[in-house]
Amino acid sequence: MDSIDTAQQPALMAEVCETTFLESTVRQATLLLRASASAFYLCDPSGEELSLARAHGLAKVPWGEDLLRQVWQSRQPATGECPGQCMVLAVPCLWAETVRGVLVVADDTPGRVFDDADVGLLQPLADLAAAALRQADRLARMTAQFRALHVIDTALSSSLQLDRVLNLILEKAVFLVGAEHGSLRLYNIGTGDLVLKAHLGEGWTPEVKSYRFRVGQGITGWVAQHRRPYLCHDAHADPRNVLLFEEMEAGVAVPLLTRFEEPEREELLGVLLLESTRRNAFDQHDVELLEALAQEAVIAIQNATQHQKLQLMHQALLDEQERRVAAEKWTVMGQTATALAHRINNLVGILPVSAAEVRRTLKDLEVPQPDRDWIDDNLDRIERNARFVLRMSDALFRPFQEPGPPVQLHVNRLLNEALQAANLPPNVQVILDLEQGLPPVESSSLLVDIFLELITNARKAMDGRTRQWLEIRTRLEPDNTGHWVTIQISDTGVGIAPEQMAHLWDMFKPTADGLGFGLWWVRTFIERQGGTIVCDSRPGAGATFTVRLPAHDSPGLLEA
Repeated sequence: MDSIDTAQQPALMAEVCETTFLESTVRQATLLLRASASAFYLCDPSGEELSLARAHGLAKVPWGEDLLRQVWQSRQPATGECPGQCMVLAVPCLWAETVRGVLVVADDTPGRVFDDADVGLLQPLADLAAAALRQADRLARMTAQFRALHVIDTALSSSLQLDRVLNLILEKAVFLVGAEHGSLRLYNIGTGDLVLKAHLGEGWTPEVKSYRFRVGQGITGWVAQHRRPYLCHDAHADPRNVLLFEEMEAGVAVPLLTRFEEPEREELLGVLLLESTRRNAFDQHDVELLEALAQEAVIAIQNATQHQKLQLMHQALLDEQERRVAAEKWTVMGQTATALAHRINNLVGILPVSAAEVRRTLKDLEVPQPDRDWIDDNLDRIERNARFVLRMSDALFRPFQEPGPPVQLHVNRLLNEALQAANLPPNVQVILDLEQGLPPVESSSLLVDIFLELITNARKAMDGRTRQWLEIRTRLEPDNTGHWVTIQISDTGVGIAPEQMAHLWDMFKPTADGLGFGLWWVRTFIERQGGTIVCDSRPGAGATFTVRLPAHDSPGLLEA
């Protein structure tokens, strides 16, 4: 029999549930119990609604909603008989005492009865599905957070307008946690009030927008006073809540804190509040996500304040100003990358452990060999994907890790190391014109990665070209500001169009090979070292990247 059509799932579930996985689950449930049909129902976060996600061998639903409700409420398997002598077995899909869904099998074979042995076969499959849904949900949240941080970090690098960045953060926060209302208030030290700076949603009348919370007043004031998040499941029953919008049923608020090494030095900047018309709309995961976004708001405030100070500096300090801004950008990305990499490792690292736990659970169970092979294959896939995400995380964030104190480096030696690491194909002709006796530059070991990035980009630009020449040239060039070590890397590739050149150094400029970290972090790193990088190119005529780094003229040079 054909499978029935299922209702469209909410956007979040569409992201976290792999269609093939749910289809395989219901198919295996049917085969495992030698039943006629099976179906998988998803529970919404509040548990108030069950929606049919996938079905197998089912022309129409023979069971009633009461059976599903019974399983969801009792968290225990249940059987029933439907019209036409169709027997039904439903088991809950549990993860950490939370019902993620209900797995149902049905059989219209005369005399068929589901017993404890059938429950023992079906329950592990249901729990495996619940564990996979839980981990997929965590990955979806992590991915959503990563994407949001991409957008926010791009705004931080391209604009230091405080209002624009705060509105962007609030917009992403409302979207990610499914809220209908949001506000971001900054703390006024002089008056002790929390002043509205950004808001989203309907009903923001002039009177509501002008309302100011004092520290300790309402949920917003409580968060400001205690400097920790607050989760409100029922806004009308919470004595701390001050209702500005009667239709709001739940809320979550996090503080905006400038953090120092000493906890007692934390400074309150403001409070981020999200509200929903659904009771119990938010959970601890939403709190963690909003805390991460709150830190982006803190960074935006600090950067905007710093930018205003920099604009007032004298023209004679312009060069030092540009170097400081580059260093701050690098620090911001380093902090964000470190925190995000740590979060990815924590969330994804549990997947292999969970897969091993499932294997141990199934070890002593009597499961037909084909089904056991299917389960092992899926567990292997989960482990492979987890390891891939961890490797990708390491590759993406490694350039932003703190490289340690600067040392004196010889660029000719680093260029040769980068060429060896690039492993260029034989058809690429390398022309080296390296001036001997160059003074070292003061930098970190990441400088070799800079050269490797430029060489690798040149090789890619020459793919498919008849003439593939890579020329690397170094020189010592003095000017009125001092001595500079200049490195030129030229290729005979396709070149760069003018419209592409205008965005060459943009952060997170998507490419066919990645997220677009490359040239942004190359320039940011070089500027942090007090140097410059420029590109000269035109379509069809290749490209030349010129790097200038200040020469180190101290005696007793240390080669590294």
